[in-house]
Amino acid sequence: MLAKFLSPIVLVYFIFFAYPTVRTVYMSFFKMKNLAQPTSEWTFVGLQNYLDLFKNPLFLTSYKNIVMIGFLGGLAVFLIALFFAVSLTGMTKGKKLLRAIIYLPNIITPVALITMWRQYVFNIDYGLLHSFFKFFHLDALANIPWTSTEWAFRAMMVAFCFGSVGYYMIIYLSAMENIPSDYYDYAALEGAGQFYVFRKITMPLLRDTTRTALTFWAIGAINFFLWSRLFNVNALEPSTLVPANLMFSLVFGGSSSGSGGSAQINVGGGCAIGVVLTLSVVAVFAIINNLGGKDKYEY
Repeated sequence: MLAKFLSPIVLVYFIFFAYPTVRTVYMSFFKMKNLAQPTSEWTFVGLQNYLDLFKNPLFLTSYKNIVMIGFLGGLAVFLIALFFAVSLTGMTKGKKLLRAIIYLPNIITPVALITMWRQYVFNIDYGLLHSFFKFFHLDALANIPWTSTEWAFRAMMVAFCFGSVGYYMIIYLSAMENIPSDYYDYAALEGAGQFYVFRKITMPLLRDTTRTALTFWAIGAINFFLWSRLFNVNALEPSTLVPANLMFSLVFGGSSSGSGGSAQINVGGGCAIGVVLTLSVVAVFAIINNLGGKDKYEY
């Protein structure tokens, strides 16, 4: 009886996940001109696509970019999200309004957010940052070309992190609200300070939540695509390029970057990037799952 209920789920899993995954791995060992090329015309190259990949300066730069997004962006997002979550937990008035305001960027489509940041925040002529610094006569800061090659990655990171904080704040806030207040009452009776309570009570009880949030963030960083694709006029500009973006260009075509290499169509090479990203997700998941020991905290 159970098999009858599970069979549709298993069938959908194999059709939409298992089969595409296996086929992508298989295709990564071949060279082909396009996705429509018949299998009989594929050229077997073994591991050559992978060897070429790790010799490609564009791929190496793009992978470095997602590492920076994962570590530096994650550090900023989680610290700010924790700060807001802790601050809102102790509030009695205006909590729902502030929570909604902080979460608001998450319900706006990324395309709209990217347009807003590029045109109305980072614009060198009339952007918010330019006007703000100009008002205080900070000309050096007002004239920073945020969307230039030199500053584009940092500008993209700021914009992306701004749109991500609310999501992780909600995750932490929900978990904190489920911690029994008795723990904090007992700590207060013992004279424990707020930082000590946060470090010894709140954070240990948020360990599983943190692991889950880190997993979501790592997967999002590794599969980072839309912001990279749209933030820069040149989709293959190394300063904002990420592997998923390069993979798209290799599979469907892309222009030369002009600094570091080109992205001529190579479907097998694109599939190789997909395999590397999948292995990266598995590796990161294994690392995160073993962070912080195996002690079980319950409440």
